[in-house]
Amino acid sequence: MGEKWGKTEMRWILCSALILTAAISLAVAQAATITVGPEGCDYSSIQNAVDEANPGDTISVQSGTFRENVVVETTLILRGTDSGSGKPVVDGKGVGSAIILSADRITLEGFVVKNAGFGKSGIEVKSDNNYLRNNLVTENKWYGISLSDSNDNVITGNVVSKNKYGIWIPSGSDGNRITQNELSDNANDNAVDAGVNKWDKNTYDDLEEGETIYEIPGGSNVDENPKAPKPESTDSETKSSTITVKITIPTPIIGS
Repeated sequence: MGEKWGKTEMRWILCSALILTAAISLAVAQAATITVGPEGCDYSSIQNAVDEANPGDTISVQSGTFRENVVVETTLILRGTDSGSGKPVVDGKGVGSAIILSADRITLEGFVVKNAGFGKSGIEVKSDNNYLRNNLVTENKWYGISLSDSNDNVITGNVVSKNKYGIWIPSGSDGNRITQNELSDNANDNAVDAGVNKWDKNTYDDLEEGETIYEIPGGSNVDENPKAPKPESTDSETKSSTITVKITIPTPIIGS
């Protein structure tokens, strides 16, 4: 009886494993890549592509300017692709946030995000475990990137410049990692953080000379490995000087 029960149990375990493997394979097989661009793509609007996508899909956005406010409520990969004229631009039209991430585990990379409205954000994150990488967030009327009750996100390799505030994190958003971003020319503050988060190896244009720690305004967070921007080279520094020396050798006089 014990041996028979053992075989039945083994069959059940094997069957369960096969069902699980099939389910995973089906999920992977169903993940699709959806293209967005001015022409020759699945969609011409990022929001339309987002609305039609399934969890796990990749939305590949080609070069162009997309004047829309994108709200992402599904776990997706949104990837900007330089198809010949630079990163795709999401222009918030001066009203609302340009991009809102409301679902968990979204990847957003490779975009220029600009022209969000007053009190709003270029990228507004309202969910957890998202990955923001290699975006240029610029010329937004209020926040470049903001988090709201949003935890355990990774924000890395972005340039956040020429906004009113660079990165804005209020209390209640914790466990986020903000690393290797470039923060410059933001009118009020490059960064404000009232949560409990990890800042590391970011570049700040307001880093005081000789300072080895950058204190993030708003709370007790610090970047212990801050960097200052590299100085811009002037023409006189980049151009090498060439001095031409003319040597005249007198012609010998040979007596006749």
